[in-house]
Amino acid sequence: MSLLLLGCSPAPNVSPTLQPALAPSSTAAVPLPTATVQAIVQASPSPVPSSETLPGQLIVVQAGNLWRWRGDQGEQLTSSGDAFQPAISPDGQEIAYARRVTSGSDIVVRSGTEPAPLALTDNTPDPATYGYDRIYASRWAFYPAWSPDGKMLTFASQFGPPAGSPAAEYRMSLYTISAEGARERQAFGSAEGQVGRPAYAPDGKTIVFAFSPVKEEEAPTLYRYTIASDHAAALPGAPQQCYDPAFSPDGKWLAFAQRTASGTDVYALPMEGGAAVQLTAVGFARAPAFSPDGRMLAFLATTAGSNSFDLWVADVQADAAGTLRLGAPRQLTTDMHLDADSGIAWGR
Repeated sequence: MSLLLLGCSPAPNVSPTLQPALAPSSTAAVPLPTATVQAIVQASPSPVPSSETLPGQLIVVQAGNLWRWRGDQGEQLTSSGDAFQPAISPDGQEIAYARRVTSGSDIVVRSGTEPAPLALTDNTPDPATYGYDRIYASRWAFYPAWSPDGKMLTFASQFGPPAGSPAAEYRMSLYTISAEGARERQAFGSAEGQVGRPAYAPDGKTIVFAFSPVKEEEAPTLYRYTIASDHAAALPGAPQQCYDPAFSPDGKWLAFAQRTASGTDVYALPMEGGAAVQLTAVGFARAPAFSPDGRMLAFLATTAGSNSFDLWVADVQADAAGTLRLGAPRQLTTDMHLDADSGIAWGR
């Protein structure tokens, strides 16, 4: 397949109507402080420079379609314009994602051996329902994430119909479901706020998720749900105004996006205790994802004068004290207008 990813003007990102805003917006971008950026500016069958080989497979979303990179080659996986928020199974054989349906969205799983994805949820409203009744009957499911053993997925979804007149508030709870599609279970819900993107810890014992309080004076932060005790609470050490959690493969670090007075950047929190450290200084970066071997970190960012989220990678390093650091970030796409809320899936 000939890929024309770059050096063209891709279609605008597609967003589900009535989709709740689960992550805070970011401020204007500032120039990257690092030099020697590898950028692609011409149309090419390979969206990654020949000098840059990525381990495993990496999936991003453009205009509701999934794109995958293996090594230094890329391919478009879907063309229906209804796929968002991908997650790769631990064995690398399946891809879960949120698929938009009429007045809602479902969690589906795509396997390389199956002709059609398996729908784990069924949120399509009754076709006989119209107007406002159809809006109030709508149900959304977002942000699938695999358990380390590949047997379960967690995601954010509604416990009940939207609130308000007209409907404006789609309160999200944390759900789990088996990868075979057994009945979904609400793991955590709160009248004080709603759940955003979740991430399983590599040991499978906890799930960290973004939590946005209902009260405007309270800032979004990260919560941790402990599976054995069926209890969730604020994650110790997590700052305010953060979202997009992503664990390192060894579970020692949790990367996330944080909004500050200077913009939005990627930070990392040591899970054994300590303060969060800043990893990027872009001013408009989010959606961190570690490579399967833990040696690289990818994220989406815009630069000054651009409104396009593009893919960046950096080598993961550690200083003398063992604190996580990044090498100089390298830009792998230009003007691809990737869907920042869908983030990055990076797996085997």
